Amino acid sequence: MTIANGLRRICALGLVSFAGFLAACGTFEEEPVPACPRAFLPNDTARLVQFNGQGKDLTDVILEAEFGGYLGDCGYDLDDKVLNVVISPIINAELGPAAQGRNAKLQYFVALKDPSGEFIQKNLFDVDMVFPNNLNLARYRDEQVTLNVPLDDVWAGPDYEIYLGFQLSADQLDYNRRFGKN
Repeated sequence: MTIANGLRRICALGLVSFAGFLAACGTFEEEPVPACPRAFLPNDTARLVQFNGQGKDLTDVILEAEFGGYLGDCGYDLDDKVLNVVISPIINAELGPAAQGRNAKLQYFVALKDPSGEFIQKNLFDVDMVFPNNLNLARYRDEQVTLNVPLDDVWAGPDYEIYLGFQLSADQLDYNRRFGKN
């Protein structure tokens, strides 16, 4: 047997072994996972206008804020039947003519609606925005908010809905419904 023939046999044996290894990889396929629930920013709570209490004129505006979007993801614990949602809202804000300082406080919520249409979870989050001395505009991206939802059936996860919005007073909600963007 020549050296070349010996090398060919070793290579052929290696290729057969490698092909067997690749075939075994097919037995480690990942289990399919349900899709993430959809997220919504309803128009009537996606905007916040704070007035100074003197009136509702443009000169009475302390702060205007709106959601600039969100970053999010989800995952499922298939063994424990839990949906884990991670969402990070982005808020754009502008100080108005009636603003007295360079800080603004506001609240937003993240709520979860189940497939039957019931809100089963609502969490409030405080935001303290600081505006630079030379700017009346600011963008704020909150830390990741996590919702952990036990499910009877993980395949029902995509039928849940996530809602984000500002926590508004009745007057602010009415203002948004009358003068908000559609």
